[in-house]
Amino acid sequence: MASANKQHKRAKRAKTKAKQGRVERHNPQSATPIVPDYFMPDFFSSEAEDLDEDLPLAMHVEPEILEGMDDEERAAVRSLMKGDTDGLPTEDEMRLWEVFESPAPQPSDEQRVAHFHELKLAEQNGEHVLLLAFARGPVAAHALYDIDFANYVEILMNTLGAYWMWAHGLDEHAARARIDNEDFFEAFRDALGEIEDEAVLRTYTTAGNKPDEPAQD
Repeated sequence: MASANKQHKRAKRAKTKAKQGRVERHNPQSATPIVPDYFMPDFFSSEAEDLDEDLPLAMHVEPEILEGMDDEERAAVRSLMKGDTDGLPTEDEMRLWEVFESPAPQPSDEQRVAHFHELKLAEQNGEHVLLLAFARGPVAAHALYDIDFANYVEILMNTLGAYWMWAHGLDEHAARARIDNEDFFEAFRDALGEIEDEAVLRTYTTAGNKPDEPAQD
């Protein structure tokens, strides 16, 4: 059986290719599969051993994208479509992969302080604007790339938590309480989702045209 790290990388590659193929967005933790429920029992029945297992992929992934997938990537996408999440990453992990997909240099102390001042200005417009500014900044770009997700809260404490302690005089206990709760995770998820959506829009926009709109000569 593939290691957890290998499964995660496999799922990451598969999700990226599925996104390129414009597969419908899908939360891997959701009980609702991409394939409609009424289609699922017969389609993935153990009795249908002679059914081409790539048929569901062909229905939802563009042919050129499907052709470029290896067996592991196809298996990962089929698992996502069936709602099988065993060994697959969480929504938070996938969002981190999508937003922080490239390594970034460690910011200097001067850059960190300058970024904290930017965050303080952003925070005047609300938590969502603050989280967007944080996620787009140099501190998060370095700290949240290719992380061990078991250390997620500690990484946030050493970055965003450090900002809150600097800006508002919070102690470590108060900063941790502000970060380590579902309300915060949901808000940060939303911010990362907005950044991811913007990246997808840029990917599918050519010469300033909207997605699916032909480019101007």
